[in-house]
Amino acid sequence: MMTGVLTGLLARYGQAVAVERRDTGETAAGRAFLQPILDRREDWKQRRPTPLGLARKDRFLYLGEPGLPLSMGDKVTSLGVDYEVQAAQPIRVGENLSHWWAVLRVRDREEGEQDGR
Repeated sequence: MMTGVLTGLLARYGQAVAVERRDTGETAAGRAFLQPILDRREDWKQRRPTPLGLARKDRFLYLGEPGLPLSMGDKVTSLGVDYEVQAAQPIRVGENLSHWWAVLRVRDREEGEQDGR
């Protein structure tokens, strides 16, 4: 059960997300804030050239409810877009779990098809 200020904000302004655990394949639904992370040092174009062609390099900040744990490699889906968890940490206030912080990247369609997702 969520409690506190962040809970109210997520309930009112957060977007619906589904988290698929990489290790078990189980899916859980909840609410989170997703926002692009803009790098001031570079142009924030979403696609950049690589030796193998254009690739998405954008990252997203995730702040989600405490009852929806994340770990690296999990899949997060929101508004029809699939993301992969690059890093995740539980954030505590005192001894209580406040929320989950994570950095996500957009998954390419080919990626999901190759690993069976």
